[in-house]
Amino acid sequence: MRSEFDSIGGVEVPKDALYGSNTARGVENFAGLGRPLGEYRNLVAAMARVKRAAAMANLAVGAIEPRLADAICRACDEIAEGRYDDQFVVPLAEGSGGTSINMNINEVIANRAGALLGDAPGSYASVHPNDHVNLGQSTNDVVPTAIKLGCILASAPLFLAGETLVAAFRAKADEYREVLRVGRTCMQAAQPMTYGQLFDGHAASVLRAVGAVRKACDDLAVVPMGGTAIGTGLGAAPGYGDAIAGALTDVFGFPVSRAENAFDGMASADGFVRLSSELRNLSSVAAKIAADLVILGSDGPSGLGEVMLPAVQPGSSIMAGKVNPVICMAVQQVAFAIHGHDATVALAAQAGQMEINHFEPVMAQALFESLSLVTRGCELFAKRCICGLKVDTERSYQNLAASFAVSTVFLRRLGYARVAKLAKQAQAIGARLTDLAVTEGLLSESELREVLRTAAHGRVDEERHSIRS
Repeated sequence: MRSEFDSIGGVEVPKDALYGSNTARGVENFAGLGRPLGEYRNLVAAMARVKRAAAMANLAVGAIEPRLADAICRACDEIAEGRYDDQFVVPLAEGSGGTSINMNINEVIANRAGALLGDAPGSYASVHPNDHVNLGQSTNDVVPTAIKLGCILASAPLFLAGETLVAAFRAKADEYREVLRVGRTCMQAAQPMTYGQLFDGHAASVLRAVGAVRKACDDLAVVPMGGTAIGTGLGAAPGYGDAIAGALTDVFGFPVSRAENAFDGMASADGFVRLSSELRNLSSVAAKIAADLVILGSDGPSGLGEVMLPAVQPGSSIMAGKVNPVICMAVQQVAFAIHGHDATVALAAQAGQMEINHFEPVMAQALFESLSLVTRGCELFAKRCICGLKVDTERSYQNLAASFAVSTVFLRRLGYARVAKLAKQAQAIGARLTDLAVTEGLLSESELREVLRTAAHGRVDEERHSIRS
């Protein structure tokens, strides 16, 4: 162990640790509040890049010596690559408004940069965590900036997963383009449609929801960096505020800009609320589709049995041979969890006080958990469910033929009253409406399938298949 001293007193720190006294106090105070910062890879990378950009901006305005800026930048690059994740030990949902997170980063950077200059851990002889690494900054502008840009980094795998899910639905739409099925409303038969239409609709829903997440992420590229503690910029060198946005753009590789109004940028967390709500919406879209597939795939002998979901594992410890729709249920559970995270973000954003929001750590925890969950959920849904899904084409047609959804096909020629009478007659004698239509001579069996197919596309081809009145 080594002893470090701060304004409160002495602290014992593991001898070779790259973190210092502030981090050690944070670990002690917030133990058990969740996963440590180091397990949130995108946030650690974002924090390191923000600190690198700050060093670059300070160098540009002459606030820091070149050799110190270079050592800090080298240390930040190593951290961004993931080399010291085990040194970020403060629980992310800490209670200091982000100070422990910021200081954990500052201390690791300072000790690593100092080591590059020949200093021992904890000496801070060349590079100090506050005086150099945190120069021109405050927890209050660094932490929200890093969370915002970290969310953008974390969103890249989500967009790929979303594209994979959309592509899977489109492939199924092409595979079952003209397969007839019952369109259902209020869980009752409505009108004929095709599985191509169903899967195209699912693809469009996911694509639109992913697009909304992308827009919410794009909006996060406006950051409060340079506002220091409350938005005034007090404590930063002249010119630093103008330099920091360009430095962030260079470091992150995409355009980053400062908030037009620094005080709004410091106090408001509505950008996090928008992203969280769009993640919740995307999870809900996927969960609704998953729930529908559970119904469509319900046990063939006793249920609908139109869709055959991939058998990925046995479904029961007692019912031999039973297979459950586990991927679909997992996708639904992802949505349940994300709804909880979204509530956390909404409440925390609302609870911010005065010039900052000191509940950003728990918002970060919720956002990164939601990003991870929905990304993995989309991947699993696509690869372990949709890609292997099959449609029982004959079962689907028989369900349609046995339903009253076919009644709408006859409405234009026969009128509502007569069709209703035929439907009641079929129900009374226990016959299918389609069978009765053939018996009554309204059309032949072969004509019926074609009429249903054209009806599924919103038209009745009366020239080719006349429904005889």
